[in-house]
Amino acid sequence: MSRRSFIIIAALALAVGAWVLSFRHLDKKWQTKPLAPTKQAKARSTKGLNLQAPLASGKTATEVWAEFLKNGAPKLSPAQIADYLDSCGRDAPSLIVAARLSGDVEYLQEAALAFPENPLVQLEVALSPSASPEDRRAALEAFKAVSPDNALGDYLSAHLSFTEGKYGEAANGLLASLDHGTLADFSEQIMAGTEQAYLSAGQDPLTAQLSAMYGLTRPTLAPLREVSRQLDSLKDEFIKAEDFDAAHPTVLVGLDLGQKIQSQAPYLIDQLVGMSIERSFLEQLDPLTTTGANGQTAATRLAELEAKKTDIQTTTAAFAEASLKMDAATGQEYIVRMRRDGELSAMKWVLGK
Repeated sequence: MSRRSFIIIAALALAVGAWVLSFRHLDKKWQTKPLAPTKQAKARSTKGLNLQAPLASGKTATEVWAEFLKNGAPKLSPAQIADYLDSCGRDAPSLIVAARLSGDVEYLQEAALAFPENPLVQLEVALSPSASPEDRRAALEAFKAVSPDNALGDYLSAHLSFTEGKYGEAANGLLASLDHGTLADFSEQIMAGTEQAYLSAGQDPLTAQLSAMYGLTRPTLAPLREVSRQLDSLKDEFIKAEDFDAAHPTVLVGLDLGQKIQSQAPYLIDQLVGMSIERSFLEQLDPLTTTGANGQTAATRLAELEAKKTDIQTTTAAFAEASLKMDAATGQEYIVRMRRDGELSAMKWVLGK
């Protein structure tokens, strides 16, 4: 059974057309104002790596870490970025990394012309503040075409429709997301490319890793949060209009959004944002309401989320202290495991040593 079919059954056999129609009734009633600029979220990362062994640069890891905390990531020169691009053959990921590191939109434009079928490139154009609404829409459509199973395209399309006051189009995007199980923003490619850029510029491996992880912006999280907020507002609007056939599936789509965010990336920020969204919609349901195909109730799922939140708080607090005692080998393995298994799992590995 597809996720869309489950939503329809859970919504008492609601007709998809009726739900979309409920959204379209709001197209003229609501005039959505442009969204206020929001700061891009950054991926959480390792907190210590306070190592005493000298690095190739002659500095200890403690000195590198302290310098990084004081001054942030070193600024790469245009020449260093150009050398990095040449070493990578000016491929799609390196051009996107160069655009982010330099702030030069010409690198993004070059990538869009050279690699129109690359999903990372189309996603970057769709999220670019310098792109026009028409260009962002075209990039989103291209992104969905080359990454058809990625629900991120559906959510971003719905977000853009919300900002334009086109609620019927937003509903279509949200419905499409139900049949797409993955949600990926290609952050790992960006981080790996950024690390390589710093290494090619002669930075020591630890500085390169820290610069890649702490410099990783997450421009997708703000629009995903906004989609959640819009869904919550629409749910209230439907309830006021006593359109309960539209209100209930709106909540279920919000739950699905929160769950997908939790599964998309290894970082705790994704877990916490997704958990917050899912919890906000679960709390609006009767505790005995079934919310999953396995018969799980809203109350049971809320209890799971609360336990997970406690686990994250306990683990991060313990890791903050344990990270100060990691040796070089443990620190490097932690980074590998964080990228592969997730931040929380990597922290638990360190604590279990």
